Amino acid sequence: MRVLFLNPPFHPRYSREQRSPAVTKSGTLYYPKWLAHAAGVAIKCGHTVDLVDAPAAGSTVQGIVDRIEAKNIEAVICDTSTPSILNDVDVINALVSAKPALHVLLVGRHVSSLPRETLAMSDTLEAVAMREYEFTVLDWLEAKACGADLSAVDGLAWRRRGSNEVVINRQREAIKNLDELPFVSEVYKRFLHTPDYFYGHSLWPLVVFDTSRGCPYHCSFCVYPQTFSGHTMRYRSVANVADEFDYVSQEMPEIKTAMLEDDTFIISKPRTLQLAHELIRRGNKLPFDANCRADIGADTELLSTLHKAGARLFCVGFESGDVEVINGMRKNNDDRRDAKYHEEAHRFVRLCQQSGIMIHGCFMVGNLNETPASMEKTLSFAKKLQPDTAQFFPIMVYPGTAAYDEAKKRDYIQIDSWSAWLTKDGLHNSVVNLPNIAHDQLVSFCDRARRSFYLSPSYLFYKLKQSLTDYRELQRNVKGFVTLSKYLLRGSRHETREVPSAIAGNHVAPIASNPVGE
Repeated sequence: MRVLFLNPPFHPRYSREQRSPAVTKSGTLYYPKWLAHAAGVAIKCGHTVDLVDAPAAGSTVQGIVDRIEAKNIEAVICDTSTPSILNDVDVINALVSAKPALHVLLVGRHVSSLPRETLAMSDTLEAVAMREYEFTVLDWLEAKACGADLSAVDGLAWRRRGSNEVVINRQREAIKNLDELPFVSEVYKRFLHTPDYFYGHSLWPLVVFDTSRGCPYHCSFCVYPQTFSGHTMRYRSVANVADEFDYVSQEMPEIKTAMLEDDTFIISKPRTLQLAHELIRRGNKLPFDANCRADIGADTELLSTLHKAGARLFCVGFESGDVEVINGMRKNNDDRRDAKYHEEAHRFVRLCQQSGIMIHGCFMVGNLNETPASMEKTLSFAKKLQPDTAQFFPIMVYPGTAAYDEAKKRDYIQIDSWSAWLTKDGLHNSVVNLPNIAHDQLVSFCDRARRSFYLSPSYLFYKLKQSLTDYRELQRNVKGFVTLSKYLLRGSRHETREVPSAIAGNHVAPIASNPVGE
C-alpha cells in the first residue's frame, strides 16, 4: 500500500515523542523514533512509504492533504499524545473529509492506553494500535491491502464496520529479537532534516536510537515501560548496535552525537562492557549520551571504559531530594534501597565526573508525599549534585501509568479536557492538585528552581569556562540558552485555555475515569 506515517501538525516544535510531550523550554525536539521504526519495517516489507514530521517541518493540515493527494496515499499511520489528542483527532477528521477512502490507524501511548475512549471520539477513526506497534502496523496494512479480517491482527483495537462495536484483539507479544528492526537512523536519513532535532543536553546535530527495550524498575510515573516497552529487558546484539554507530558515522557525517534512548542504558553491566569494548575495537569516534539510573552500582572501570568508547553524558532521573517522595514513586524495586538513594546519587555523579562523563539531572515535584519542604530539598539536592544541565518538571501523569491511576483514585485530577496538560503556549502544565500544593504552585516552583539553578554565579562561571575550552560545547550552550533564557525571565505562564487545534473546530473530550487496560 501507499502509506503516510504522520506526526501531525500542532504547536510548532511540539515534541510528541518525549516522555512528557510539550513544547520545551530548552528548544528540545525529539525525533519521531517509534513512527520511524514502523516506517522502516513497512519499507522492508515492500510498502510504498512517506513520512512527515509536521511539528519539525512546519507542515500544515492543508499541506498534508495536498501531499496525500499528490502521492495518492491510501493509508495514514498517525502518531498521538495525551495533550494533543483533541487536535490529532481533528487532523484525522480533516484528512478523511478531504479523502473519504483513506484508511487511518492511530498509534502512540495515549491511544494505546485508552483505545475504546479514543475510537469513541470520532466516527472517522477506524483502529488503534496498542503498545509496541511496528508489526501491528505491518499486519494492519497487509490486512487492509487484501481485505482480510482484522480480528487476526494482534495488538489492534478496531471498530466493526457498520456498527459502534469496538473489538479489542489479542495483545501482541513484545518483539524478542530487536535485530529484526531496520536501523531507525536509515529512516531519518531518508525522510527527515536532522538539524531540526535538538536535545538541550546533547551536541547538535544528533541522532537518536535504542540499544534495548524495557525496564525492570516500576517507577509509578514512567510512561514508556508501563504503556509500551514493558518491564522485561530485551537487547539488540552488540554487533547490531555497533553497526548502527558505523552507519551513522559513515552515512550521516553531520551528526555530532548519538542519544541512546533506552529506558535505562546500564541494566546489565557485563553486556554494557561488551558494547563498550566493541565500540573501542572498531575505533568509534561518535560520542553518545544515554538515559541512566544513579543507583546502578557503577564503578570507575565501567565508567572509564564507557567514556573511552564514546560516552559523553548520562541523563539521570534523580527526581526528588526527599526520601519519602522517592519511596512514594516506587523508584526502587526494593524499599530498603531508598535510604541510601541520595548517597548513591552523589557517588555516581562524582565517579562520572572523574571519568569524564557529564550529567544531565532530571528533577520532578508533585509525586505522592510531596510537601513544600520536600520541594525545597529537591532544589538543594540539585545544586549540591552540580550536574552539567538540569530540568525541573511538575509531575505529568498520563493514562496507563500507576501515577495516573493513583491521582484519579485520590481525586487529585479535577479537569475536564486533555488539553489542560499544556499551557496556552504548549508548555508543560501539571494537572495534579495535591492536598497541600496546587498544580500552579508546582509549575511556579519549577520556574523558580530553574532560575535559581541556571542563574547562580557558580553555574554561569562553569558554563563560561566550558564554552571557552570546547567549541562543540559552546555551540550547544548558546543554542540551548537562547531558547531557555526567555523562560528563565518570564516563567511558564501556566494559565491554560483550550489549546487551539491545528484546524478550526476543536472539540472537547472528557477525561476517562479509568484507563482501559487491554
